[in-house]
Amino acid sequence: MSTYRLARRNFIAGLGGAFGLKIMLRNLEAMAQGAVSPPRFLMMHFPVGTQAFHFLPTGSGTNFTFSRILKPFEPLKAETIILYGLADRAGTVCGGGHEAGTPLATTGAQVPGCRANNGEADDGVAGGPSLDQIFLKNVPNLQRPGVGYINTICDARVDSQETSTQCLSYSYTMRMVQNTSGGQVNEATPLLPTLKPVDAYNALFSGFVPGTPDGGTGGAVPDAGVNTALVKTLRERKSVLDFAMRELARIQTLAPGDQKPKIEVHTDAIRKMEQAVSGQLNAIGDGGTGGGGGSVSCTKPGAPDPALTGKTGSKNDYNNPITTIADDVLHEQIGKAHAAIIKAAFQCDIIRVATFQWSPGTNHVSFAGLHMDGKTHMHHPESHKVQQTGFWNGSPPTDATQLGIFDFCASVSTWYNQKTADIIQSFKDSTDSFGGNLLDNTVIPYITEVAEANHSRSPKPALIFGGRKLGMQGGQFLNANRPHNDLWATIAQAYFGMAPAWGTIAPTFVTNGVAPIPGLWIKPV
Repeated sequence: MSTYRLARRNFIAGLGGAFGLKIMLRNLEAMAQGAVSPPRFLMMHFPVGTQAFHFLPTGSGTNFTFSRILKPFEPLKAETIILYGLADRAGTVCGGGHEAGTPLATTGAQVPGCRANNGEADDGVAGGPSLDQIFLKNVPNLQRPGVGYINTICDARVDSQETSTQCLSYSYTMRMVQNTSGGQVNEATPLLPTLKPVDAYNALFSGFVPGTPDGGTGGAVPDAGVNTALVKTLRERKSVLDFAMRELARIQTLAPGDQKPKIEVHTDAIRKMEQAVSGQLNAIGDGGTGGGGGSVSCTKPGAPDPALTGKTGSKNDYNNPITTIADDVLHEQIGKAHAAIIKAAFQCDIIRVATFQWSPGTNHVSFAGLHMDGKTHMHHPESHKVQQTGFWNGSPPTDATQLGIFDFCASVSTWYNQKTADIIQSFKDSTDSFGGNLLDNTVIPYITEVAEANHSRSPKPALIFGGRKLGMQGGQFLNANRPHNDLWATIAQAYFGMAPAWGTIAPTFVTNGVAPIPGLWIKPV
């Protein structure tokens, strides 16, 4: 408060001139501003690449029209960056298309070998930490006590026991594993995802009670939810603003007549800030005095049904993609349950980093009603019925059978995008416990492991959602031949305020020819 009293004396001394008034009030408002929404990072993944014909928008830059596959994101245009033409150039010693493509896409590091797992010999290992862990380790504003982050997946079925296709996140910790080519290979330790939403819920919200000083954890996870530091900051903000209002009211009676309109302008601004802070404290249930209750922006979600879980296991059914069991309804339920838990954990500031994967690239998720023949087909096995790069990157075929395959895969991509758009919209519609918009303060890259179903790693698609308050510039489409790591170099600026020194924070991240993509990020002012 002594700083404010000094500023008040400066204010009184400066009553004779607007310059002194302006400086004092600027300082006062800066003090009253207090805590702001922190940055957050959510890596999302969709399987099996895309099809250029149905993916590419028409136009470029900020003047473009959404394609069939991307149409679900049209209402989110201002928050969306669309990229095409990315190429994984980090390189591999071995690994299948999906199996090496997944760690390549999420780590930006070379795949140095393949894990021996008693299955197929193409289970590519990660040569370094993934970007979620790189950001978490090196950006203090992303770090939280307790669990720190969460990884989730909605369906974990794979071809042949591989880890690579069902894991987005890799630790800095290295370990030696048996290599399929003989000997051992040094891999970044996989941080395996949680399949059951209830397990993710329990990891994040067990014992959590919004509105109590430590989230009801008894100190086990300090500062979770509407935490001690946040409530303290809000009280301090309210105290400063209340004091300022009283002092300004008194000074108004002493000020020369020509200064009173200027004082009233700033009084009104401070009055609005004071009302906003009071509203936040009342929403928390604190009322400014330390009570309980639940916050509008930090609400403990209901526990998911313990029986709600994705499928797991290994199977190889490329020759028989038709099934009588449809997964799409359950798949959506699991995905949205995971997303709701992550969103709530972000809002309550329990974590600021997470990963979300719909399914492995080698998935066996089946969809009803999306194929022209009216039957239920499995996504990845159906895509293997035509293994030609030109087929996937060209126009729709005229042959009825091939058109059915082509159209089915486009419909699955559109399905995933619609469900993802629902999730992104829910972030856009949400406020965090600091009073900021959740999507504006979260960067959400939406990536895939291959360019298309023939396993090419170029030209790959990717999207970036949100992050407006962190400098990301949405509403753009770029089709350019660039390294996939340019995506990460671009996003990194939102957390470091510039292009980071990769050699210091992540020596395994391949930087040859890599640079941030111009125009997608502008340093916030």
